[in-house]
Amino acid sequence: MTNIAEAQLIALDWGTTSARAYLMGRGGSIVANRSASLGIMQVAAQAKENSLTLDAAFEQALAELCGEWMETYPLIPVIACGMIGSQQGWVEATYRAVPANLAAPEFELASVEISPGRRMHVIPGVLDLKTLPDVMRGEETQILGAVELGGTDSRSEMEQLFLLPGTHSKWVKVQGRTITEFSTSMTGETFALLSSQSILSKMIESSESVSWIAFERGVQVSQSANGAADLMLTAFSARTLVLTGRLQRTEVSDYLSGLMIGAEIRSVIGAWDGSVLPPLTICGNKELSARYRRALKNFGITEVRELQGTAPRGVWAVACALGLLQASPV
Repeated sequence: MTNIAEAQLIALDWGTTSARAYLMGRGGSIVANRSASLGIMQVAAQAKENSLTLDAAFEQALAELCGEWMETYPLIPVIACGMIGSQQGWVEATYRAVPANLAAPEFELASVEISPGRRMHVIPGVLDLKTLPDVMRGEETQILGAVELGGTDSRSEMEQLFLLPGTHSKWVKVQGRTITEFSTSMTGETFALLSSQSILSKMIESSESVSWIAFERGVQVSQSANGAADLMLTAFSARTLVLTGRLQRTEVSDYLSGLMIGAEIRSVIGAWDGSVLPPLTICGNKELSARYRRALKNFGITEVRELQGTAPRGVWAVACALGLLQASPV
């Protein structure tokens, strides 16, 4: 078991479909970590199945995930980010509007009692109140962790661009530690629907390896005059190219992936009106990041940094900014 002097924080990245817990020590090091399929959707289903209140179901899930740590280290703070702070989560953490300083010492955390005399703090999401509003939960903490790991000075005014690919990909402009604006693309969710429930899914045969040729073909279509029209006018080609013998069924999934990721990137780049993109960092799993890097290269964007597992470092930065580690063992 970890020495008591080493443990200073329990950080949780608690999302829709999964939950990850990190026992963190001096300087933000990760002493131990655990993960489980205990996202808020699964917890809600368990509550209904076992006739539990939602609070009781979340208490059980937390105990399963890191109950031993909480018993062993009763004085260290417990801080969570992600969908656990949504309306469907354990306690709602209200959004902060952009511009949002991710490490401002004055912003408020939500909290919920997890045992007598002990509360779990929850980091709020971020809201962009533009004409078509946008929101994020959890990604803001990943970005803060990426900024910290990147060594950006807290007083820096340098603009950076962060890409968080996934079910709902986020493109986020950050100045120093402040989110200034962001947008969401439903690329991941739409790809999942098209490749599993649409007529295009009838053309797909699984493959053990990625066909990068098919993927880049999709990206190149997104860059073409046809791609400039609309994704809805090119997606059907994932069917017709097979029907005309110009695409193999084992290539359809990767072709469609390239087509959609390419369309996403083209839209984002178009918003810069020909100006140079700020330094770009991708925060995501290695497989998905590799697809975006490959697609970005087709657009001439090669200077890209990749980071994984930034959420716990972001939680640590919040704990430091709000002074929550002062009473922790040192």
